[in-house]
Amino acid sequence: MSQIAIYDNTTILPDIELLTGNAGGAVGPNAAHNINIVGVGAVVVTGNPATNTLSIDVGGAGVWTRDVPAAVALVEDTGHIPTNVGLTTYTLPLLATLGTLIEIVGESAGLWTIAQNAGQSIQVGNISTTVGVGGSITATDRYDTIKLICRVANTTWSVTSFVGVPNVV
Repeated sequence: MSQIAIYDNTTILPDIELLTGNAGGAVGPNAAHNINIVGVGAVVVTGNPATNTLSIDVGGAGVWTRDVPAAVALVEDTGHIPTNVGLTTYTLPLLATLGTLIEIVGESAGLWTIAQNAGQSIQVGNISTTVGVGGSITATDRYDTIKLICRVANTTWSVTSFVGVPNVV
């Protein structure tokens, strides 16, 4: 193994041989003496060789859209602002990983509703929507706001915050 010295202006420190996270096992370098740190889902890891720095962005509704159409497919880790003059129907994504975030911040007097696909449900406290395409959550005021997190991949969502009084079907 080649020697790599890290200088702190006073001491030469030994090589870093392993990285250990809070889950899984210790990870050592490959043949090129590299350990890859890769983000999953909305997590993005950006390396800067010039400063020997890894920046980690945990994402979470970091992208926002102003939605005019009457029907919008929700996208992982995206925030939505409905601007349609009529009702905007948002549909949960068919595929969503554990921890996926979705937010809707109401603006339009036409309100918004969240529709589900087969097998999906949304928990609001101790209340659950009807499982499948018959279930939904609808805003009752134009400025109602909701934040959802995918609790079970692809199927189960939980409301982590809500402003307003949702109509849960």
